[in-house]
Formats: sequence, structure tokens, C-alpha cells
Amino acid sequence: MPEPSCAVSRLGRWCGRLSPPRLVILSGEHVTPGIRARIAQTFGCPVTALYTLAESGIAGHECDGTDTYHVDEASAFLEVVGDGGLPLPAGVPGDIAVTPLANYAMPLIRYVPGDKGIWVDGPCGCGRSGPRLRLLAARSERVVVTGPNGRDLRMIDLAKLCRQLDLGVTRVVREGDEVVLEHRDERPASNVQRTVVTAAVRSLLGADLTVRTRLVAGGPSAAMTHTAPAAVERPGVPALPTSEEIATWARKVLVGERDVRAAVLTGSALDPASVSRFSDIDMTVVVVGDPYSEYWRSQATAMNRNIATLRVNVTQAEAVARTPLVACRLLSERHPVVGSLEQAGVVWPTMEALAAEGRFWAQTAENILWTRLTSADRTRTDPLRDAWLASRFGLDALRYKFLCEGIRVTSARSVLGLATESGVPHATGIGHAFAVGREHQPPPMAGTPEADRFLLDALSCVRWLWDFL
Repeated sequence: MPEPSCAVSRLGRWCGRLSPPRLVILSGEHVTPGIRARIAQTFGCPVTALYTLAESGIAGHECDGTDTYHVDEASAFLEVVGDGGLPLPAGVPGDIAVTPLANYAMPLIRYVPGDKGIWVDGPCGCGRSGPRLRLLAARSERVVVTGPNGRDLRMIDLAKLCRQLDLGVTRVVREGDEVVLEHRDERPASNVQRTVVTAAVRSLLGADLTVRTRLVAGGPSAAMTHTAPAAVERPGVPALPTSEEIATWARKVLVGERDVRAAVLTGSALDPASVSRFSDIDMTVVVVGDPYSEYWRSQATAMNRNIATLRVNVTQAEAVARTPLVACRLLSERHPVVGSLEQAGVVWPTMEALAAEGRFWAQTAENILWTRLTSADRTRTDPLRDAWLASRFGLDALRYKFLCEGIRVTSARSVLGLATESGVPHATGIGHAFAVGREHQPPPMAGTPEADRFLLDALSCVRWLWDFL
């Protein structure tokens, strides 16, 4: 968000083209006397302000020339409170507590946004009755922790995320490349809670950070601090989708299974730079016998319940051989759990088999992307899904191209890096779609040229592969 002075400067350039306004109404930030004077000089009219909050709407109206606000008693009940939340009398500064009266969707009682104020006693010169408030200082963006990339995790962002997850985080600490989130709840954080909060923190502060959660005694608390770290407890099932923890756990589950020939982990959740809240961890288990038997269905379901975003795929070596790209990705990106893929009968496919599958895949991908790009109302489509689809098809097109050239590289980061170094057309666009689709960068508005560009770059990449094959 631009500073108020910068916004005034930008608006000032257009003053000659606008009819002079009769009044300028400000809201949202604390207005200093200097900013107020500059706005009045720029537009040549009086300036007034509203005391507003996103949670309650308009809570007060500034009275002309008095630097005080008349409380809008129909929309909010305001208090000035001190330590312990006790109300303060007129003339004593303290924290402003707001109880919205018109917000039925999210009721709040004595909400303290971080603003400082003081009650002003005596009648107002304008003749209006009711309580008057002087705003002393507006809320500031409290930073909970700063990542190695220099970006900040704000208290408000973390609070909103934890509210959605029903996770009572009370303290955040950083020690080197590890961030610890302590929470006070009735039970330890669930696998879903840990996975989602980990992806969110990593996407903001850096993909190489290790994020842990720790349950502390004392029950739920609204306070959040950032003091010295304490020891981190790890449950029996891995809380974080790291390859070694999950592989160790999976080995204990699969040990003694006679029909298992090999098991490996793959998936974007194993790559810290690629992880998002949509990331999956794929475990491929190669067996002899029927992989769809009732026994393996129940085993896969039980394992999926234990770790958030885990997908257990039970298959046979013959089935893997019928899908050349899947075979290449298993052999290239695998994190071993048990056995050996090669000894289980999974081998690198021939370039001819890859090219044949690639031609069929390109036709299907082209149809899907074109249908998406030419939908009747692009303003109603989801740009985040467009980016995800574009990166998925674009990356697979690049994988087929490199594999057919004998380059055995399939991981997303490696493929994108090689494509950029090699000057592959639209590689930069696919990389941007990859970042947006994983929520590492904000998405554009629906129906905009930038949103369409995701699909166009992917479509061009697929056609480029088709010409190559």
C-alpha cells in the first residue's frame, strides 16, 4: 500500500483535469496534520476523516476543526481501556476497544485493534451531543517473525490463518532456519493444521525453512508473543511432509508385507521450494498380485488417514511400464522407502515409447487448455486454477521434450531451470504460472490478459512439443 504522501502526490498530478471537490473524506489510516494540510492545499477544499475498521465499518466521524471524533453509537460501542481492560475516564489515554453493533456475521466484543485514544470531556462547539474521542495513534503492523528472505510474517496474517484452522498459536520464534509455532489448545495440532500452516509460513518466509508446531500447557490464550524458543515435541506420525520422516514411518508400516516389491515417495510436498497447501505426497507401492484387492484398498486407506495430503498408490510393475512418463518420474524423483524399483521390474522406457505417449498426451492437453481458454465467460473462471493447470501441462510438455532427448530430468525445479537455461520458448511464463499456482505469488484478476497468459503460454508449450515429436 503506498504511503499517504505518495498517494497525494499522484492525485495532485490530476488536479488540473478534475473539477474542484467540495470536500475530501479520509478513512483507513491515522491522518497527521502534515498530510491533512497537504491534501487541503492540493485540492483546495476542506478535509475531514472517518474512524473506520474493517470489522465494524464507520465507528466515528471527525468534527470539523476540533481534531476529535463523534462516536457513531448506532454502529459501534467504543471504550478507552487501560491494563486489564478496565475503562478509563476522560482525559486518560489508553487502548481503544470496539464492540461492533451492526456486524452480525462476525460478532466481536471489546475488540482492541491497536489504536490509542482519549475521551474528550465537555460539549462540542458544533452543538452535537454524545461521546467524543481523540485519536492519538493508529494501529501498526506488528511483525511476529522475519524470514531469511527479509519478508515479514505479520501478526494479523498469522491470526487470520490460525483462526481459519482453529489453532490457538500464542508464540512464534525463529532460530536459524527453523520457525516454531507454539499453541495452546486442548489437543496437539492435527496433520491438516500442521501441513497448511507450514505451507503458508514457508511460502511467505522462505521455502527452505523448517516449521514446527508445539502444544504448550495452560489452555487457550489470545496472547501472542515472540520470545526464546523451547524444545519441540514431535508426534509419532510425522507432522511435516519431509521425505525422511515419512519414509521412516512408512517402512514401519510396510515391513513384513511379503507382496511388496518396492515403495517410493514422490510429489511436490517433498520439495520445500514447491510446497503449497495443495501439495500432495505420493507413495507408490509396487506389489505382486492384485493391487486392487480388498486388503490393499484397506491398507492404503489406513495410511492415507495418518498423514495429511498422503496418497498411496498400489500398482504392479507391468502397469507402471504402460505409463512411460510415470515410470520416468518414479525413477528420477523417488525417495526410497523399501526395496528397489529396478529389482521390482520398473525400468526406464524407450524414447520411442515416450514419444508415442507424448503425442497422445499433447492432443489431450491441447484440447483441455483450448476449451478452458475459450470458455464463454472468462471473468467467472478461477485464475489460481488456470495457473495450476498451465503449470501442470507446461511442465509435462517440458518433461516429454527433455526425456525424448535423453535428458533424465523430471522434478519441477530442475525442469524449469533447464528450460530457462536452454532458452525454451515460454519457459518464463510457465515458471510464473508455477509460482502463482502454488500460491507463492498472488494471482491476477479473473478475465484479465495476465490470467489468459497462463493458458496461452501452456498451450504454446504443448504445441511446441507437438512440433518436436
